[in-house]
Amino acid sequence: MQTVTYLINLDSSKERLNKATEQLNAVDWPFERISAYDGRGKQLSDFKDYDDNAARKQLGRRLLNSEIGCYLSHYKCAEQFLQTDADYLVVLEDDLKITSEFKKIIDATLAYLHEHPELDWHLVNLASKKKKLAHDITTLEGHSLWHAFYFPIRGLGLIWSRQGAAEFVAKGKPISMPVDIFFQNWLSANGKGLGLWPAPVRPLGIDSDILGSVTEQNIERKDREKRDASYNFKKQMRMLKNKSAAMKHLAMAKTKS
Repeated sequence: MQTVTYLINLDSSKERLNKATEQLNAVDWPFERISAYDGRGKQLSDFKDYDDNAARKQLGRRLLNSEIGCYLSHYKCAEQFLQTDADYLVVLEDDLKITSEFKKIIDATLAYLHEHPELDWHLVNLASKKKKLAHDITTLEGHSLWHAFYFPIRGLGLIWSRQGAAEFVAKGKPISMPVDIFFQNWLSANGKGLGLWPAPVRPLGIDSDILGSVTEQNIERKDREKRDASYNFKKQMRMLKNKSAAMKHLAMAKTKS
């Protein structure tokens, strides 16, 4: 079993890299730094893989440069992983806080997944904020590995299978939504998302190098997204669709167990 780990980090984000490196070195977890896509200062028309019309149709708003950059960074990780011989990919964003048991938990999770190919999974979320519409599979080092039928919104820590990464690369362009929303839509529909709880990866909580402080983000975000009158309706319909699909997968899982 071979695993690679990529840490997504902007070239200018030295402090984040240092803090992430210190944490990962402390638990003896090797990684490769992946240079994040920096979308600052670009016009939306500069992103050849972005479909603004589709974004407005599906979300009722346009994407921010930072969201497109984040998406492209995750897409780059999946592409690069598929060029290796590794069985699994761990992707971490640099604003992370890991537990002292991180290595033990992730090693146990990878070993279990490798021993149980019948699970037929694509992506494991390591940074879930909540555990919703879930079906427990097993307990590993005091953490529940579960079918995340309503896949959590947060891409801070992930484990990819080769099948999942290949499908993401095949279906992930053109870009019309943030990457975490794409993951939730995709994995709630096919039921191939997993999660760990409690989450072994959490946000460190420092301000974004791209968006500025949290306060600035909250003030400016709505204006920069150019939300139209359909935004809230489309958000609610998207969530309803994903929850409906998740409930069907959950009901099927309970019937089988």
